[in-house]
Amino acid sequence: MNKQKNLKTDKKSIAETPLQPFTDNPVGKPQNKAILQTPMNSEEYYRALFEHTATANMILAEDMTVLFVNENFEKMMGYSKEEVENKMSWTKFVVKEDVEIMKQRHMIRRISPESVPPTYEFRGPTKTGEIRHFFLSVAMIPGTRNSVASLFDITDHKKAEEAVRHSEERFKDMARLLPETVFETDMNGKITFVNELSFARFGFTPADLERGLYIQDVLAPQEHEHLQTVIQDVVRGERLALREYLAQKKDGTTFPALVRSTGIFKDGEPVGIRGFLIDISEKKALEDQLLRAQKLEAIGTLAGGIAHDFNNLLMGILGNLSIMLMHMDTTHPFYDRLKIMEDYVHRGSNLTRQLLGFARGGKYEVRSTDLGKFVIRSAEMFGRTKKDISIHNRIGNSLWHVDVDRGQMDQVLLNLFVNAWQAMPDGGNLNISVENVELSKKDMSALGAPQKRFVKLTVSDTGIGMDENTKSRIFEPFFSTKEQGRNTGMGLASVYGIIRNHSGYIQVESKPGIGTSFMIYLPPSNHKAEEELKTDSRIHKGVETVLLIDDEQMIIEVASRMLEELGYKVLSATSGKKGIDIFQNSKEKIDLVILDMIMPGLSGKETFDILRLKNPILKVLLSSGFSVDSQAKDIMAAGCKGFIQKPFTMAQLSRKLREILDHD
Repeated sequence: MNKQKNLKTDKKSIAETPLQPFTDNPVGKPQNKAILQTPMNSEEYYRALFEHTATANMILAEDMTVLFVNENFEKMMGYSKEEVENKMSWTKFVVKEDVEIMKQRHMIRRISPESVPPTYEFRGPTKTGEIRHFFLSVAMIPGTRNSVASLFDITDHKKAEEAVRHSEERFKDMARLLPETVFETDMNGKITFVNELSFARFGFTPADLERGLYIQDVLAPQEHEHLQTVIQDVVRGERLALREYLAQKKDGTTFPALVRSTGIFKDGEPVGIRGFLIDISEKKALEDQLLRAQKLEAIGTLAGGIAHDFNNLLMGILGNLSIMLMHMDTTHPFYDRLKIMEDYVHRGSNLTRQLLGFARGGKYEVRSTDLGKFVIRSAEMFGRTKKDISIHNRIGNSLWHVDVDRGQMDQVLLNLFVNAWQAMPDGGNLNISVENVELSKKDMSALGAPQKRFVKLTVSDTGIGMDENTKSRIFEPFFSTKEQGRNTGMGLASVYGIIRNHSGYIQVESKPGIGTSFMIYLPPSNHKAEEELKTDSRIHKGVETVLLIDDEQMIIEVASRMLEELGYKVLSATSGKKGIDIFQNSKEKIDLVILDMIMPGLSGKETFDILRLKNPILKVLLSSGFSVDSQAKDIMAAGCKGFIQKPFTMAQLSRKLREILDHD
């Protein structure tokens, strides 16, 4: 159609028709002067209104001819204005099934507009033949027999509605099959739907539901007050957060549960609550176990740092005592006092050893061991001093060997034996068993173990037992049920640390008045068992040159003196960098380096790597207040010849030096 000619509607132009619905100004309200000056009767003004609304617009004649369409109509239906205007009936855009009812409305609207709905839905074909869903809003143009219609394409909305219907059907099927509780209630809390699993979980039956089951019936009494708050939140339309509740079964037993719910609304009004409930009993148990493990790990880190610094101090004391005793006759009046002091240092060293064991600071010397024979030997030695208890051993056949530090395992067994003995003040039975086990998947999950094969050690007593609160704390350092002065509280803490450091697991079962059992699981070894070697207490001297590198001046002084007393020539450095400089200048005459592992600046590992670059066959003895941890293992694996833990005696140092120097 020629855009320059007048747009006629029933022999009038659009401009001649007062289209009040297109104006934004309420009737009777004074208008802005600029608006009053707008050419309200101009063809361009009404064309602009008609063209630039967001909908697809048509002006329809009484005889159903489409008089005008806008650009949005062209885009929506695929026809051009030239194809449609004054040439096509609007029925062309309606499917056959909907044409008759729409014709009736078209005619009645011109007789009695208020008797037909102003909006409705219909289906119609586009130019390509595609059937789309439309929402129609139509009104008569005042003073004419023509109507203006606006179209909204709601095809996507209809598809979404259909998807929702399918989704609801899927929801019902899924809800019945879900492994967690799904429920719906009315606003009074009466349960109107629950999935099948929930009956078994709570102990109710479908008959209970039919008689009337309320949400209060499946929550512990202390949760009822909060439930009222939840209902009030739903009424206000608030979103309900995930919350932990104490659920209650039909028999009155309770369990922790996570609940997430939302309001059910109909016509904008709340009519109920829909949600799900998850039993988190197992999750809570695992969380408690994890929290205890994290707590023990944090305490262990602190304990390890304290033990390291304390061992350095003990090294200064023990080293000087060893030097003094070496030059003192046994008849000297101070000799016995110095030996007592030496004993105190050893006791302090044993305490730090337990701290380091708890801190999972590492194993000193791992050897493949027959745990059955090892346990029998330890039990026999303990039994000689504790005649008031009966010890019973049950050792399995063809036991797998385990890789353990035997000194630490002695400590584990002694602590468990002493703990059992103290739990039986009037005597009793100490039962010990060692056996091969293959765990089920459930048992592996309970332990957190990646494999199923273990050598299981069980130590049980018939003592006073423990309550749950005591049992949850027994592996904490310095926790003890004994009166002050009788126990350091480190025994079971060190047991826990040592076993975990051996990639093992420990469980405890106890009942007051019945007794306690500790179950230890150690992974089997692929090596043959090694025989126990006797400790050499002799002092071995030498004449070689030793470079001593340690950041503690006290350690430098006492260790240098100890080395000199053993006959060695000593060069010393208080840092890794200084040690490397000394080695560079004297590497031809240095036979061995004693290297501290923990140092500021260049660490022991970094210093070792540089020294080995300068001399790949250099013999290095690693020394630390810590035990052999992952860092020390890396250094040992890289070619370090040995490890000695502070504090060490003259005899221990002399023996370790000769082991390294005399070995080609």
